[in-house]
Amino acid sequence: AAVTQAVGARLRGLREEDTVLLEALVPTARLPAPPPRSPAPRLPVALRICTLVCRSWGDRPQLCQVACGVGRAEAPVRHGAMLPQGLDSSLQQWGVVAPSQRQALATRLRGAAEAAMAALLAAEAELSPQQRGGARAHTDLLGVDFLLACVDDALELVALSTNSQRCLETCLLADAMGRAVGEPHGDLPRLLAEALLHRAQCHLVEGKDILLIGAGGVSKSFVWEAARDYGLKVSRLGH
Repeated sequence: AAVTQAVGARLRGLREEDTVLLEALVPTARLPAPPPRSPAPRLPVALRICTLVCRSWGDRPQLCQVACGVGRAEAPVRHGAMLPQGLDSSLQQWGVVAPSQRQALATRLRGAAEAAMAALLAAEAELSPQQRGGARAHTDLLGVDFLLACVDDALELVALSTNSQRCLETCLLADAMGRAVGEPHGDLPRLLAEALLHRAQCHLVEGKDILLIGAGGVSKSFVWEAARDYGLKVSRLGH
């Protein structure tokens, strides 16, 4: 009722081209945390989950890296002002002690992050080259931020925003910190290199003339689709 009254009061004073934007308030999850190590009071905190998704072979979204940041619950946990740590250890500190529950959250996080990337790729596919910014312009890397919330006594992942660089910086920092303490190399450098090399290879063959001799039957029709996407000029010589 208070929100409706406030919006109504604002609408009466707005001009024709103005509007009111309402955003849902999603409270962060409050779980039974482990006993504190010191008698000092523990302030309410929020968990921001940062994911990095890349465009893999066949235009398939693939989760590259996850990094978490903890901050005060009454203020946003911002990139660049948080010390990144792993998802599993963050959930343990948060009070999610059951390994099966942590694994289930990690699986749901992967699905949600890759679904966000898939939605963006589908939207880009419907745009013209001019709308995308060029014939070869498309998204290869996407950062998706999540908040761990609690809805009806169940943990839920709520997508906060997408970005193009902030999550990449945070995940690279987390990967470098892990190597500094002796952790093995993760998949992040390999996945990023694969995405960049794929784009580089497409650029090298774009506009080239390719002669295919005996290109196969219907089962090889994907060759022609790939050639069109790569910008190849194909000439076919039959038997």
